Parts: sequence; C-alpha cells; structure tokens
Amino acid sequence: MLSTKIELIGFDSVGIRSMATFIETNDVTVFIDPSVSIAPLRFSLPPHPIELKRLEEVAEIIYRRAFESDIIVVTHYHYDHHDLGVHIPLDIYKGKLVVIKNPTEKINFSQRLRARKFLSKIENLVKELRIGDSTSFTVGKTLLKFSPPTPHGPTTNLGYVIQVFISDEDSSFLHTSDVEGPVNGDALDFMKKNPAKTVVVDGPPTYLSGVKQHVSDVRIALKNIVEFLNSVRPEHLIIDHHLLRDVNYRLFYDEVRKHVGNVNVITAAEFMGREPELLEALRRDLYGIQGR
Repeated sequence: MLSTKIELIGFDSVGIRSMATFIETNDVTVFIDPSVSIAPLRFSLPPHPIELKRLEEVAEIIYRRAFESDIIVVTHYHYDHHDLGVHIPLDIYKGKLVVIKNPTEKINFSQRLRARKFLSKIENLVKELRIGDSTSFTVGKTLLKFSPPTPHGPTTNLGYVIQVFISDEDSSFLHTSDVEGPVNGDALDFMKKNPAKTVVVDGPPTYLSGVKQHVSDVRIALKNIVEFLNSVRPEHLIIDHHLLRDVNYRLFYDEVRKHVGNVNVITAAEFMGREPELLEALRRDLYGIQGR
C-alpha cells in the first residue's frame, strides 16, 4: 500500500474550472491551488444552477482539505487557481507555509495586480510566505520541487505558472498547472527531467480553436505529450482542465494513444473513480437548448 495519497478534487472533468489537488505523504500534506471558478458566459449563457451547486460542493471539499494541509501552493494568480475569499474562506492560510509564484518577477500586469491584492489578504495569516520559482526543499523524506516560471501557454500574454513535483520513498506526482498542452518547451523540459508515476497535465484549450488568437496549437501539444511519453511512462497520465471544456476531448486522447500505444490517459474524475461531467461544455444541454 502506497503511503502517498492523491486527491484530484476540483477539475473541469468534475464540472468546474480548477486544478485543486491534495497530496498526503508520510511526512506532510500539501494542497495545490485551492480555488474554484466558473465561466460567467459560455455559448452566451450564464452558469446553470447545476453548475453553481457543483461549485459550492467542490468548494466545501477544497476548504476542508486545504484547512487541514500543512503546505499550500499557489501556482499562479488566475482565479481558478487562487481565491480571494469569494468561494474558499481565507482562514485556510492561517499558520501555513504558503509557496507562491513570484508576485513581482516573470509575471504579467494583470497577475501582478491580482497577486498584490491576494497577498495583502493573507500575509498576516500565514506562518511563512515562500517564493516557489526554481526552488526545492524537503520535509522528512518528501521532496517538493518547483519549476522555473513557465509561460501560461504558447506566449507570455497570460503570464507564467510554476509546476509542482512531489516525491517520497513510495511514489511521485507532477502537477503542471496551466501549461496548455504543454505547448512550451520549458514546460516539457521540466516534465521530462522530473519523471513522476502520476502526472496531471493541463491539456490544450481546443474549445477556443478558431475563436481566440494565441491559442495553443494542438499539434504542438500532441507532439510534446508524445515526446514526454517516449521519455517517461507514468502509471497515470491525467489530461484535464482546459481540454475538458471540449465535449470532444477524447479525440486528443485517441491521438496520443495512436502515437504511443496503450497508455493510461484519463480524466481527473476517472482517476477519482467517477464519471466525467463536463457541465460547462454541456451548458446548452443543461438549459435544454439544442446546440447550433
């Protein structure tokens, strides 16, 4: 029985925007990105009551797990990765070691402002604030390692994120945060250099293809995932978040398998033993509106 416990709590495959993850080893408990969010508009429709209820349910679980964690990690300052007390009460940070994306370096303007506001709310609560970028430390026999600042997608327009690698004697885990594919060579490099048994990847935002400029190129994302799998064969490869806003997300899974054979590519929901529920992607169906 592995001593490492992984709970993928808030993800797009469970019906809300998030990558909220709880890790427990023999030495320490860590919560990565304790936040939830919801698309204010999708298909020109506001969130359905079912989505709002799901957000409340997941937020409650995140709160309980984050409150009992020893360490909280904030990989960047988008609201589906950090919360200002709107959905998750800020007392989760009280007395904690909080590892954060550098709020003043390798950061775009909007995230710099959000970081300043966020830190002003928690700085008197925390035991210690620590910059995560390009650092590592151990707690007992558990290693926590953080990537250099990595672009949030193909450009730096949306800022930077830090990836999180956690390992102990029994297992290892990698949380990529918002690498959108990955489509960036820096993100891929950290993933390959820190092989983990369980890998959670933010997949490409295929739902935005042809809608927004500077969207991740799915071909590059596929190429990089295949290159990663030819170098590292994790026991579980969870591709979720941006990709799971597309009802046809399995097409990307199929392409991955086509190039590397039988690999365990699953959603966060499936990893946790439940069926995916793409509430945002199915918002028209929730409202009973036939898709156009």
